[in-house]
Order: sequence, then structure tokens, then C-alpha cells
Amino acid sequence: MRSLDYGRCQLSPSVQIKLNEQDTKRARQIAQYPWFVNKKPWQKVIELMLKNGFKLEVEALISQDISHVTEEYVPARLEEGGFLD
Repeated sequence: MRSLDYGRCQLSPSVQIKLNEQDTKRARQIAQYPWFVNKKPWQKVIELMLKNGFKLEVEALISQDISHVTEEYVPARLEEGGFLD
């Protein structure tokens, strides 16, 4: 899940997984990989996660309702496009 899904899906703070030092270090390393350096969408996703200070797992969507994933989230993301390559 992308960090922007937190607000977009109106998830509760209970689904946030606080970034630890290793998470932060790893995210910064990934952002510097040659195949990510010039990919602005990837850089934005990583920057937002670091700014927020937390990560999300896909299970967070179930906090909305199990049907939310299949009936709302997935169709909306498919229609929106904007996939990271």
C-alpha cells in the first residue's frame, strides 16, 4: 500500500506501523538505487512514507470492511491507473 492510501481510504491510526530506524535507513537506500533515482513517482511514495513516519500493510484495508477491498479499493485503483513501474 502507498502512504497516500492512508488518507484516501480514511484509515484509522490503529493501522499505522511506526517506522523504526532500520525501516528509515532501508527506505533511503532504496530511494538511491539507480533504477529508482530518476523515477519521480517512486521518490514521492518513499518521501511521503518517511514524512509520515509510518508504513502500512495491505491488511489495513480490512479495517474498513472485507468487502471494501474488492468492491471499492481495487476497482478505484484500477480505474485511476497511476501504477508504479
